[in-house]
Amino acid sequence: MKPADLDIDRDVIRTADLIARLRDEIDHMEAVMPAAIDAQWTAAPVARPREDTAERMKNRRVAPTEDIALDSDRLRLRTQVVRSAQVLAGGIIALRAVRQAVGQALAPWYGEDSER
Repeated sequence: MKPADLDIDRDVIRTADLIARLRDEIDHMEAVMPAAIDAQWTAAPVARPREDTAERMKNRRVAPTEDIALDSDRLRLRTQVVRSAQVLAGGIIALRAVRQAVGQALAPWYGEDSER
């Protein structure tokens, strides 16, 4: 998502509104992540089409661990869970840096010494 996608008028930008939107997104993440974290290690509970004929299916080797490990829906979910952790960690680092920079820029305004 780009800043332009947030539908923000740059002339009327309000930091408080952006912080509120960030909190809303965090709430949505908190709602969906527990299920995703639990589901990432199990095969999707949807019916899968059989590649074998009915005759060959009765001789099919049963490999539940392999079926779970190679499940494409599970792998896609796992990728997004890992990516979300990386994005969240990067977001924390970026927000911390911005907060500290604002604090350092605000200190001289109050007449306090700040390290530049």
